[in-house]
Amino acid sequence: MQGLPPGTRAAWSAAGLSFSYHYREGNIVRTTLLATAVATALTLAAVEASAAPGSAATKAEIQAMQAQMEALAARLGKLEAANTALQAENSELRSVVERRDAETDYLKAQTKELREEGAVASNELSKLKGADWASRIKFKGDLRVRDENIETQRVVGTGPTAQVDDAANRNRMRFRLRFGAEAQVTDNSKVVFQLASGEGDPRSTNQTFTNIGSGKPVIIDLAYGDWAFTNGGNLVIGKQKYPFWRPANSLFFDNDFNPEGGAVAFNRGMFFGSAYGWWLQENYNSNPAGNNQDANIFGAQAGVRFPLLGGETRLAVQYYDCGACQYNNPFWQPPTGSQNAFGNTTITQGAGASAIQVLKYDYNVVEVAAEMGLTLFDLPFLAWVDYAQNIANDVEYNEAWNAGVFLGKASNRQTWEAGVLYQTMDKDALFAQMIDSDFANGNTDGEGWAFRAGYAPVKNIVLNATYYVNNLNKDVAPVSGPTYEIGKDLDYDRLQLDVNYKF
Repeated sequence: MQGLPPGTRAAWSAAGLSFSYHYREGNIVRTTLLATAVATALTLAAVEASAAPGSAATKAEIQAMQAQMEALAARLGKLEAANTALQAENSELRSVVERRDAETDYLKAQTKELREEGAVASNELSKLKGADWASRIKFKGDLRVRDENIETQRVVGTGPTAQVDDAANRNRMRFRLRFGAEAQVTDNSKVVFQLASGEGDPRSTNQTFTNIGSGKPVIIDLAYGDWAFTNGGNLVIGKQKYPFWRPANSLFFDNDFNPEGGAVAFNRGMFFGSAYGWWLQENYNSNPAGNNQDANIFGAQAGVRFPLLGGETRLAVQYYDCGACQYNNPFWQPPTGSQNAFGNTTITQGAGASAIQVLKYDYNVVEVAAEMGLTLFDLPFLAWVDYAQNIANDVEYNEAWNAGVFLGKASNRQTWEAGVLYQTMDKDALFAQMIDSDFANGNTDGEGWAFRAGYAPVKNIVLNATYYVNNLNKDVAPVSGPTYEIGKDLDYDRLQLDVNYKF
């Protein structure tokens, strides 16, 4: 308070006012306090001057001024308290801001790291052409391990002295492995391929446990393209699955047979069907005057489905023609062994070393099938009948039919299935290279029963048992003459116990 008149300093002391100023940079209270102090000093100076000798100031005026100073001191105290509170709030706000700044710096650093990692990942992905390929391919496969026991009769000897005897029982362990993929090429087209165990038998991919644990071959089992050219319409080319519907467990066609060629299929609403052409055998004759007879099959199916009894019923008619089959030998040729007609009637063509067995008849087959599905005892139930006839000229044994029922479906955990079928097939009712390979030893001219049961202890693992009780050579005896027939209705029993794994 240097520079103030002595009387002014005394007045401040008499009023009991003590003032101290601490420097607080940037605080608005500092300005207010300074302005108040200056105004007070000037006022007191004026009062002291008026109270000097010769002035007219009275004691009452001085007392009034002292009261004003006391009020001013009280106000200054409140301002000081408010200033202290503001300082505390300012300190807290600074702490919050510092934390926010630290968090912002951390997030900036993290963002920078993520950008760098993203750039690296993008660079790696850009190196792969079609990096989304994995999302467009689906893999699947299955493994079946089978124990099989066969008991059958056979004909021993030739001519009228031939006899029927029991053949030695056959027991073998076998496996079948299949692994394939489906690749979505465009929104409406895909490619399917599948590899399988086997030696090329079109009706079997089984491999027998034999030959001192030798390695087993792998074949191309499926290889086809599928173009969905319209809603419910597909064009399929390549080595493919059957393009037509087959009723339940009918054995007119083997499940392992995958034809080669092209097909157009439609499936819309209550209608379905297909038209197809397959190549069976490519024959080439280098002689320009020779005749190349490429055996083939062309056929078509048309069907309808509709609801009935709470389920679905299907009816279908099919026709196929085995072109260039008559007087030809479109038979599978195994790596070892000879060709086999599998029951179809053959005749000898040529003479001497060039003599071969060829089909005696053509195969123009009409098939009519019906299947009814419904729920029985809270389980899926199927009943079906399948009839076929070879309408080619001069065929004597030309009819085949089967019928059966199936209850349940072994798929999910602790589910089961069971079914029974009866089938009879004349010698030339069907083209034998495609019929089921297990029933009646894989030949035509057989009849009998097939019983099947299955149980799934867990999902994707199914235990199956299939038992065939059949008769072979129901129409034509393997040994015959003008006055005798030997070998008709031979007993044939086959038991298969399977463990199936799906993945």
